[in-house]
Amino acid sequence: MEPGGAQVELSRSRKVLGELKLALSFLTILPFAPAGSVAPEQVANSAAYFSVAGFILGAALIVEDFLLRPLLDLALRSVLLVMSLAVVTGCVHLDGLGDTADALGAGRNRERALEILRDSRIGNYGAIAIFFALLLKCVALAGLAGRYRWIALYAAPGLARWAMIAASAGLTYLRAEGAGSALLAGGADKAFACGLLTLLGLLPVLSIPALAGAVAAAAVVAGARVFFRRWLGGVSGDLLGGAGELSEVAVLLAVAACARLGAAAAA
Repeated sequence: MEPGGAQVELSRSRKVLGELKLALSFLTILPFAPAGSVAPEQVANSAAYFSVAGFILGAALIVEDFLLRPLLDLALRSVLLVMSLAVVTGCVHLDGLGDTADALGAGRNRERALEILRDSRIGNYGAIAIFFALLLKCVALAGLAGRYRWIALYAAPGLARWAMIAASAGLTYLRAEGAGSALLAGGADKAFACGLLTLLGLLPVLSIPALAGAVAAAAVVAGARVFFRRWLGGVSGDLLGGAGELSEVAVLLAVAACARLGAAAAA
């Protein structure tokens, strides 16, 4: 390879790494953000790597589970893993789920629903939604062992973050400004790139349970897109966070169902 070609490849690698780090900084509380201001187009480009960031989080959960295995049983490890994911993501997506649930309480009153989405406080509907989401995650994980557990831990965070990008593609952003506006600027091409990287990211755990999880996440995305369009005419960061949380729950339940069917078939 000529020196100029090597320089181009190095520049591309740095660009990809920078966008991946930006995705990680956007989705977690980890200090990956570059120094100084970040251009909106850089944030939009980072959307393509959201699922990759999720798979990295999933791999970290597998390592944590492995380290805790000699010390704690499945149930306690499962609670700690769910808690770890919530903490490292700053509970942002759980907050989005709670705000979405509260906004649903407004019914068809669009203006009231938008007002609730702008309110940072969590109401009764939101608290209940967050409680059951966490409960379902913990119980689903507590019933998984062996390869099913590894598949769930790895695939759920990645597919959930793909869901946030897929649910937003082509829809109108409901606010003039906000975190989601920069992501939506990525357009359909970024959603396609994220989908392709998601498929590649699933290859290490490619199996019927992983495919079932992908189908479950896709079903949530399809339903969310139709519902958001009819309900409010677009999406916001809170709605996308809620869609991600519901997708994560759906993936875990799908893998748990596969494990149940597998055990019944083996009996």
